[in-house]
Amino acid sequence: MMKKGFAIACAVTMLASTVPVSAADGIKVFVNNYEVVFQGQQPVISNGYTLIPVRGALEAMGVQVVWNEKEKSVLLKKDKQEAKLVIGKKSFEGGKVQLETPAQMIGGSTMIPLRAVAEFFSGQVAWDGKSKTVSITIDKKEDAYSAITYKKDLKAADGTVLITGTVKYPQLNTDILGVEARAINDKIASWAKGNLESYLTENKELVTKEATELGSDFRTHDFAIDFETPYYKDNIFSFYSNQYTYTGGAHGNSYAKGFTYDLKAGKEKSLSDFAALKDTNAERGYLMNIIKDDIKKNPSNYFEGAEKMLEDSQAEIGFYLTAENQLVAFISEAGVVAPYSSGIIRVEKKLSVGK
Repeated sequence: MMKKGFAIACAVTMLASTVPVSAADGIKVFVNNYEVVFQGQQPVISNGYTLIPVRGALEAMGVQVVWNEKEKSVLLKKDKQEAKLVIGKKSFEGGKVQLETPAQMIGGSTMIPLRAVAEFFSGQVAWDGKSKTVSITIDKKEDAYSAITYKKDLKAADGTVLITGTVKYPQLNTDILGVEARAINDKIASWAKGNLESYLTENKELVTKEATELGSDFRTHDFAIDFETPYYKDNIFSFYSNQYTYTGGAHGNSYAKGFTYDLKAGKEKSLSDFAALKDTNAERGYLMNIIKDDIKKNPSNYFEGAEKMLEDSQAEIGFYLTAENQLVAFISEAGVVAPYSSGIIRVEKKLSVGK
């Protein structure tokens, strides 16, 4: 049975310096022995306390983060626990939990002193001044992976949101799957976050111009990455991910990608590891034939002449595993051989044991 997991990334406050605000260079944060890598705004020291960006850290901890622009507050929710932090205040909503220093905005990010927050959500905090290391311990769960959410929006100078960006991706529990999984985690996180960062950078000028020209008629663009429940067994970790973009038209665009990793080697596996291929160039043909067979069996689901369209298309054809010896071949883009409303075309195939 698949288990949706719980891997976390958290942070902490600690007495460090009397400098009003300075970069907290060299400080490392570990959660259950896994190092947290902060994107964008880094930890800073303010009034002697280290502040950590609320996004990324708490979200990776399984805490839902909801920002309220009007109130300048952030609502934190996990299971039955809920806390509300307001920028400039030194307590959670209602004054039940006191903070060492108030939450504040720095570099466009909400920064919070996380000792109280981490402990509120059952984290145990330790600080090693010699190595400048924060260690967060959370009760270990027997789950192989967790869903990580990373958010970053593109805003105009007046604060108008031009592009909303949200990526969700799996991160493996190294206590369950081994230390080799760290390399896989880094690759998956780098891919997901990197795609969002690149999209925002590449479209900044275009969407800014569009917003200026359209004024109140401008519709916020979206960029999102999500994934389906992974398959993991016998040192294999495989999952399907979908990237969605909306640029204000009648509908958005979807782009799919499959990932399959060797948990022992920490490397991505190829189709030839599961199917008998003549050479590495035969992968596309093998996957294409799986889809062609489905076109022949279910012609009403496809455009007329879909086989030829598939052959002429430059769209990528990928794969992932859903069970032992169960492969899914898919066309990376919607609308190639079937109506866009059909979504990404995916076809299952039972693999022969031992290729």
